[in-house]
Amino acid sequence: MRGLEALAKDAVRAAQAQTVTIPGGHLWAEIIADVARDRLKATDHAIRERLAHHLDAALILSMSGMGAKLPAEFIALVGPIDRLEGADARAAAAGLAPVLRPSGKTSFLRCAAGGNNGPTRVFCQVAFTSLGRPDSRAFCDRKRAEGKRHHQAVIALARRRVNVLWATLQNRTPFRDNFKRAA
Repeated sequence: MRGLEALAKDAVRAAQAQTVTIPGGHLWAEIIADVARDRLKATDHAIRERLAHHLDAALILSMSGMGAKLPAEFIALVGPIDRLEGADARAAAAGLAPVLRPSGKTSFLRCAAGGNNGPTRVFCQVAFTSLGRPDSRAFCDRKRAEGKRHHQAVIALARRRVNVLWATLQNRTPFRDNFKRAA
């Protein structure tokens, strides 16, 4: 809720910073901020209500780093779990699976450039927010020790999160921290 209040205050501040004034401009700015705040609260409530009735919501919410909004976005972007064959297909659809790029006699792995960036953003945000957890931090530290940059380590963690979420949804068991050590 703090984000909504800050957004409304920013709207009022922006309206007050205008150099062109109209009669009642400050009042209109406050009215618009109130309407925006109410509409955001209603939208947030509607998202939470729909998420509460979704079959997989509790399992998705159990994964650390998911928060409140990301599961709804994930469900909207990805659709039913059985739409794709497995975690590898889900990672490829999310743009998190490396793609083999052959060039003459050599071939190398590159990040996927096409596809739907929504699931990529969701999983990268989940990975980034879960870095405060000991398992996620240990995984990223291990990747850094292997010579990967921070960004590459977070992408690797995002790819791991795809596998974990896939297994969670397939087995119908909630995610548990420290289930298996990352190191």
